[in-house]
Amino acid sequence: MVAEEFFGEGNEIDPSRLHPEHETSIDNWLEAIKRKQVAFLPRVAAGRLYWYAFAPTMREQKELLTLLDAWVGPTFSDLPGRRGRLYPQDPFDAALASERVPPLRFEVLPRGSGASRDEVRQTLLVLSKLVWMRPRSEFDAPRTTIEVLDDLGHALGAGDRRIALACLRELEASADLDQANLAFLRIRVYAGLGDTAAIFADQDLEHVLQLRRPIGITRQLQTAVYDRYLASADNSDDASALLAAAGHIPTNLRALTTSRPATTRPSVVVEFMLSLLRNASTTSLERLAGQAEALSPSLADSLRLLFAPTNAQEPQPLAPAEAPIAAPATRPEPDAEIHRLVEEGEFAAAINVGLADTPTPGRAALLLACVRELEDAQIAADVAAFVDASGLREAPPENDVIVRADLGWLEGFLNPQRSLGWLGWFDALQADILSDGATDFSLTSEWATLDRSTVANRLASLDDEALARLGDHGGAFMAAHSALFSGADGAELCERVLAAFAVSEKNSVGLRVQTIALLECLAASGPGSAILTSALEWTEVIIDAATSAVTASWTVDVLQAATTSPPALALAAKSRLFYRALDVLRPVKSSLSLADIEGLSLVAEELATSLPDDFQVENSDVDPAAPYRHLRDAVVVLYSLTEPSITRTAQILRRLVPGIDVRTTSEYDGSQQLAALSANADVFVMVAASAKHAATNFIKDHRGGLPIIQVNSRGSSAILRELAEG
Repeated sequence: MVAEEFFGEGNEIDPSRLHPEHETSIDNWLEAIKRKQVAFLPRVAAGRLYWYAFAPTMREQKELLTLLDAWVGPTFSDLPGRRGRLYPQDPFDAALASERVPPLRFEVLPRGSGASRDEVRQTLLVLSKLVWMRPRSEFDAPRTTIEVLDDLGHALGAGDRRIALACLRELEASADLDQANLAFLRIRVYAGLGDTAAIFADQDLEHVLQLRRPIGITRQLQTAVYDRYLASADNSDDASALLAAAGHIPTNLRALTTSRPATTRPSVVVEFMLSLLRNASTTSLERLAGQAEALSPSLADSLRLLFAPTNAQEPQPLAPAEAPIAAPATRPEPDAEIHRLVEEGEFAAAINVGLADTPTPGRAALLLACVRELEDAQIAADVAAFVDASGLREAPPENDVIVRADLGWLEGFLNPQRSLGWLGWFDALQADILSDGATDFSLTSEWATLDRSTVANRLASLDDEALARLGDHGGAFMAAHSALFSGADGAELCERVLAAFAVSEKNSVGLRVQTIALLECLAASGPGSAILTSALEWTEVIIDAATSAVTASWTVDVLQAATTSPPALALAAKSRLFYRALDVLRPVKSSLSLADIEGLSLVAEELATSLPDDFQVENSDVDPAAPYRHLRDAVVVLYSLTEPSITRTAQILRRLVPGIDVRTTSEYDGSQQLAALSANADVFVMVAASAKHAATNFIKDHRGGLPIIQVNSRGSSAILRELAEG
């Protein structure tokens, strides 16, 4: 927007004809708009004075509305009724409504009052200066890497792609991580979100493929290769189809192998097929088939079919009567044998040969390279002792950067924090000796996850102080164990973590998205009255700490998620939470959208009560359905595995747009009904934060070229926001 546009047709104010002091104020506000700061501009039309309040983001617009409500309020404006909305029938406003963040508008009241005019102008001058000069808030102040990583963990645990990618961008901007570690982290995040396409589209993938990677990164890349190239053929149980599919794997991805035993089907299949493509020895192929045997005997049999013919062509041993007399066996030099095994990719065997012989600096360097390929803690400890005995650590070759780098890696790999595991992590949490590094995904992503019973026992054993530390540093833990919380018996776990969030009194975006996810999991798990009541009491504390002008919609989402269980269950606790939420929302209620108000009304009706008068929309010319009118004659389908949030959204849409055809579905995989909904819906909304990969692909396949509105966050407000924006 430029000054000529605002002070043109439809605005009777000509700044050049104003008092110089007022013209200067307008110039300052125009400059502030260019600098993406809060600013105000006046307009006179038909003898009525309006002010337009500009904010650079929707979040700051919400906050600005609250500030205006407090500073100008009902005494001098129509803010309580119109809530700052533009007037769509006014051509002047229609042009402004197309801005990325439309300005707020209010009329100065009483009309024609010179005193009101001067008071409001002076108030806006003071307000804008205070906003410009205030310290940075918690929402835009720089955060530590540990804080961002913790939020990242919660975002992954909740499946919130929007917050996860925002955390990644924040880490990239902070420059605390080098380029390689950022690339590794991106792959971990994409894998955590189940986004295979993003892994292959990453700008640094080629660089990562050329680096010496942590085994965890290689495993995640193997899973991506399996999903894209091999999964379909593997599911067909046709070995020849699997071999043909492997032929389509690009050359640059064929080095994605490790020597560490594979424990998942994708890793075993990818390791085997890539070894087959590079003509690995029968010994190596049989070793991989043996790993497959532990997962699935039928898979092992299928893989063996692919190299059995090679065995048949190998020379047959001569009959004993015809065999020549064997010459005395000569034992190969250890280093030569190690090199031979390394060339075959048999690093564990190579280390065994080396450890059985005399420690020398050269041999130690060789074993050091081998153990880096395995990343096994016990073997690394044995090799470390061998390295010490050889004297390599005291006198590393100055010009051999590889050996020096391997020695540095060994020292870091044997760091006690790295080998904690989740049980050790809980011990450190209880003893208050948890280092910041233990929230680093490069450490924790390799730890084996705990089972449900162990997690329940550990959570139950934490005292209040340790529970608060879990709330402060639990992001990576929640990312690793999210499946336990969404299980049918996850209610008790959800209640404990909500308690941790409450006693920590932490307020972060990661904790907020995780709170909604936990409440949804809690409702879906069929909690008893006692657990639900306790969880709702903790939720009261959480919204006390985390509600503000810019998180008001989140509070409504929390309230909706917390009250989705059968109405009679823990009714007293739900009613108490409802009124507590209204209390904390009351000072910032100007930040609530009309859809939020409808959501609150819906909850009130389900609790057999009503929304207080001060939350009612007063102005009769306000149309809460305006953002959704384009859906009037459309068939709208909402898809999410979290049924309560889309059910709430559908209820709100039906209240706002009577007659709308909105349907919900929460199917895990393909069905004729889901196929028909995907193909025929006018508007299809998919909540990516709560969708299985298979169902996502199924919907996209049957949707054809028709658009899909993807919602990357949980909660009905996120769905409604995406629908309003079309």
